[in-house]
Amino acid sequence: MEGCTAPKFETATLHSAVVELVALKGAKIQYITVQNWSANVFNLVTKRGLAHEDAEIKWIDCNIGSRLTMKYPGVVMKGKGARGEVVSIALAGDGQHQDTGAKMVHAADNTTSNIISKSISLGTGRSTYRGMVHIPKHLKGCKNNTECDALLINSHSRTDTYPAISVRGQGNAVQHEASVSQISSEQIFYMQQRGLSEAAAMSLAVNGFVNDLVQQFPMEYSVELKRLIDLEMEGSVG
Repeated sequence: MEGCTAPKFETATLHSAVVELVALKGAKIQYITVQNWSANVFNLVTKRGLAHEDAEIKWIDCNIGSRLTMKYPGVVMKGKGARGEVVSIALAGDGQHQDTGAKMVHAADNTTSNIISKSISLGTGRSTYRGMVHIPKHLKGCKNNTECDALLINSHSRTDTYPAISVRGQGNAVQHEASVSQISSEQIFYMQQRGLSEAAAMSLAVNGFVNDLVQQFPMEYSVELKRLIDLEMEGSVG
């Protein structure tokens, strides 16, 4: 597990990190990251996993803050029956760009990959999903599922999706789903009529949007993430 919170400075700051995981035959690795950066940080991260036969690597990644985050956790499924998964949550506030995604490289038969990405853009924030799935033609029995859902808080925020899926040969299955939604003023008004402030109503809507993914986090991480979202929503109102 990894957690990062940066102090606030006015000068530009670079955070560059490299994480590599190797899961041998039948092993399972789950790596959880919750990062909360100040708006001066350029966050550039490389994350790579190598899964051998019947092994599983799962990245759970949450990104809040920074001027720019570029992070695409990947799994190379080298052994037969290997599994790779990336669960990603990104929140982009005013003047911030969350450029996140995943890479899945199938290099053996009967391998399975799953990508679930949820992003929230508020103010003038921008979120980008950038993904790659590769299944070469000589493989068989490979499966991939990719889901990219984005939530826009207002008309000034932005989201983009750039999936690159290359599937060749026969006997492989891939599915991709993407959606973009916006919190409606009626929804916020409805919650305000029941005693919630505007910030609390927006926070509730955002937490509901990511709730199914947050349930996969350990308790201390899910509590911290909810607190960070509440702070971001409070700062975006007024």
